[in-house]
Amino acid sequence: MVQTMETWIIADPPKLGEFYGQHFQENQLPKATNLEEISKDDVAKGLQNATKSTQKGAYHKIRHASQLLKLIRQTEVEKRCPNCKSMFSELISEISKM
Repeated sequence: MVQTMETWIIADPPKLGEFYGQHFQENQLPKATNLEEISKDDVAKGLQNATKSTQKGAYHKIRHASQLLKLIRQTEVEKRCPNCKSMFSELISEISKM
């Protein structure tokens, strides 16, 4: 299971690059296929390093997270965070029962 929401955020590097713009360093993000196996410290470090030189500045949870969560693609998150797909399926199933 994902340890921090930033794991979902880094699952879609193209959308991160779109948000942060010039000087975004995608190569600083963890490359793992399954991001749920990456520690939250490594996720945070990668996100900080990838964004620190951008026009919006380094990733900041309060200033950036809500915007990024709206921007990232569910399909990309599900590819790299397998438990996310299970969670979404379960939530949809439970909501449809209401």
